[in-house]
Amino acid sequence: MDDSRAELEEGNALVRACAGGDRQAFHQLYLNEAPRMLALARRFTGESSLAEDALQDTFIQVWENARRFQSQRGSARTWLFGLLRYRLINQHHRSRRDTFEPLPGDQWPDPGPSPEQCSVEQDQRRAIIDCLQGLQMDRRRPILMAFYQGFTYEQIAETLAVPLGTIKSRVRSGLKGLQECLRL
Repeated sequence: MDDSRAELEEGNALVRACAGGDRQAFHQLYLNEAPRMLALARRFTGESSLAEDALQDTFIQVWENARRFQSQRGSARTWLFGLLRYRLINQHHRSRRDTFEPLPGDQWPDPGPSPEQCSVEQDQRRAIIDCLQGLQMDRRRPILMAFYQGFTYEQIAETLAVPLGTIKSRVRSGLKGLQECLRL
């Protein structure tokens, strides 16, 4: 995304105005950010209705919690996308929990992985774990928090008491290290 400084500052000002109950600012914030956010949500869910639900829930949360926005921790756009990401992850977990698995024997043959697939998956899992253990703790921990626990960058920064930019940098360099390790 090519975010101009003026756009980011406008977003920050609009969120601060929303915190004061300014409905016009909320409307303008929606007009400015919803198209990008909806596109991301559609890519994540693959379904327009789920993406629209997540976007609506996110903007309800924005209206109710705008006073919690802290511009010194990142731009309003970053905050909005973090809220959307959290909403999409929760929506995904709920949908997986609501679906039921067929009972064994309902489908024949058993759709489970073959012994060869289990072996390959176990080898891949072991390689990822080995590479993660090879990372420095300050890079490994934010990656684990983001990808395995569903934390946003902001939540990681708050939990670890580290600046947001530092967290982003650590995740980026940690992922690069993992990529290099897994290529070997």
